[in-house]
This record gives sequence, structure tokens and C-alpha cells, in this order.
Amino acid sequence: MKVILIMVQSINGKVRLIINKNQPWSSQEDKKHFSKVTKEIGVVIMGRKTFEEIGKPLDKRKNIVLTGEPEKYQKLEKTYQGSLFFTDEKPESLLNRLEKEGYQTVALIGGPTINALFLEKNLIDEIYLTIEPVIIEGDLSLFSYVQGTYQFKLNEVINLNNDAILLKYQKQQGR
Repeated sequence: MKVILIMVQSINGKVRLIINKNQPWSSQEDKKHFSKVTKEIGVVIMGRKTFEEIGKPLDKRKNIVLTGEPEKYQKLEKTYQGSLFFTDEKPESLLNRLEKEGYQTVALIGGPTINALFLEKNLIDEIYLTIEPVIIEGDLSLFSYVQGTYQFKLNEVINLNNDAILLKYQKQQGR
């Protein structure tokens, strides 16, 4: 099972605004890239806070939300039956289950707590990171809660527009 982390950050390394968290600051090109790739993959995994910021499941994708209290979301899960699932499964068992369901790749879409959880278990194979040419008053970075050192290799740099770039990294073998 391949895990691709897909995130966007400002040039000062932040992934979320402190104030007015729903104010858009990423480019249309990044949004189109994110939508295209995650729809092709078919399943996204995120944390509860990320889901709450988005406010609803992403269309045409299986949305899996990691939370310590999945039972609190049973009613919401039923509202979006078949596209939204809340779970407290460990990352390894979740990935095994998804693989048995026929998925070959998953998109990990944050936040920093979930990113760190998967990274520290050596489960992230690739990172697609868009760098937007903005400086924002943010409170979180891509891996705010990571301990240790993890090596990735830059495989590709794509210009999304005149100012934003997409960096594609791959996990170093043996790490």
C-alpha cells in the first residue's frame, strides 16, 4: 500500500492560518492538482481537526477521519453513508484493511498530528508539497509534532503557475 502525503504550505512553512482559518490562501492550480490527484487515488485519510476545517466529505472520494472518539460521529457518518468514515484504527491496520478493499494507494491530507503519526511509523512513501508564494500568520507546519529524522529524495519540481511550485519527494530506501 502506497501512502502519498499531499499538502500545501506558505513560504514561511505554515499550513494553516491562525485567524480566519477558512480564508483561502492557496492557488487555484494547487486546488485543481489536489482534487485531480485525490480523485484518481479514490481515498483520503485525515485527522478530525482537518475534517472539521473542511466541514464536509470531499466529493467522489472515500473520506476516512482518524479520531479518538469515532462513536461521536455515527450520525454524521450515516448522513454521508458510503463516503465518510470515522475510525480510531491504528495506521497499519487501517492501511491493511483498505488494501483488502482493493485500494493500492491512499492520499494522506493532514493535519500535522496525523502526518507525524504516519511518518513515525515509516508509512509515508511520497510527499507532494505545494509551496505557495505567501507569508501567513500560521500556527502549524507540515510536521509540527515529529520526533527524529527522516530522509526523502526530491524527484520532481513542477511549476503550477508563475509563482507556486509543486515538489514531489520519495522516501529514501532503508529509512
